[in-house]
Amino acid sequence: MDLGLVGRANAGKTALFALVTGADAEIAPYPFTTREPARAMADVPDPRLQAIADAQDIPRRVPAQVQLVDIAGLAAGAGQGEGLGGAALGQLRQADALLHVVRAFANAEVPHPEERVDPVADAEAVDLELAIADREQVERRLDKVRKGARAGEKGAVAELPALERIAEALDAGRPARLVGDDDALAIALDMGLLTAKPVLYIANTDDQLEPPEGLAAHAAAQGAQALALPVGTELELAGMDPEEAAEFAREMELGETRGADAVVAGAYRLLDLVTFFTGSGPPEARAWPITRGTAAAQAAGKIHSDLERGFIRAEVVGWEDLVAAGSWSRAREAATLRMEGKDYIVQEGDVIQVRFNV
Repeated sequence: MDLGLVGRANAGKTALFALVTGADAEIAPYPFTTREPARAMADVPDPRLQAIADAQDIPRRVPAQVQLVDIAGLAAGAGQGEGLGGAALGQLRQADALLHVVRAFANAEVPHPEERVDPVADAEAVDLELAIADREQVERRLDKVRKGARAGEKGAVAELPALERIAEALDAGRPARLVGDDDALAIALDMGLLTAKPVLYIANTDDQLEPPEGLAAHAAAQGAQALALPVGTELELAGMDPEEAAEFAREMELGETRGADAVVAGAYRLLDLVTFFTGSGPPEARAWPITRGTAAAQAAGKIHSDLERGFIRAEVVGWEDLVAAGSWSRAREAATLRMEGKDYIVQEGDVIQVRFNV
């Protein structure tokens, strides 16, 4: 899962990047600390994976991973290629989703570009730059497709109406994800349009655990989701002894799912992902995130293309049943393991062994 970070200068993007990935990053109270795009990977903690491996004495545990890309804060003109953020927008076109960090904290030592804290105005400003960048990309594609359509090229003739619908949506102030046409949305996603991607607005708060009402309403209107996270506080806690940090978090009533875990969980909800596992015995147990509703054959293809091509059946057991049984063979004896065909829809927490022949 690849996630791109966007936001205005001094919104806390780089602090969030450091919190989730644990990577060293310069965090300072002045604009454009991030001058070059930064990338880092982070494991997705999942105690179910450890339980599956522990129950069967599997030595190697491979968690799912998330990659974050952090670019410079966006300023006016970024969508037209101006400034550091504008130059880096292309780095986000391959991301699966965007994390839009919005300032909602009141620290006077961290200046705001407009010397005020207004989460909705900041969100709208960044959204506008993304839309401008998309509109320019669509116009370039339209120029090419119109020429092809005039020449009678079938592909261009078919694509032109969809591109025009995307342009109309952007001109009307709607993100491409709300174009309202499946064919047009598929083209927008294939083009890597930034406003076509799922978006999670993250309100960087002082200590509030709910996003400001105005920002939550803006997110809903944009076909997006929102959460609140006191990034600075969480970053401080991440540097403490775990037990001491947990005690402070309880005293501050920061909730059960916090910090980097809250961000990753929010991204999973945004992309509607579920996790299945492989690990019917040594040498490894592994977590695999897939889109909810994925059939067994396609899930097998996530592991390896040969498994999808030669798929015969899947042996499936719930992770809790496997842990209770203690081994794959004992789960089979207990009749908690079952055979499923290629059209079986993989469920959250399934442990799967694929039978195939190529």
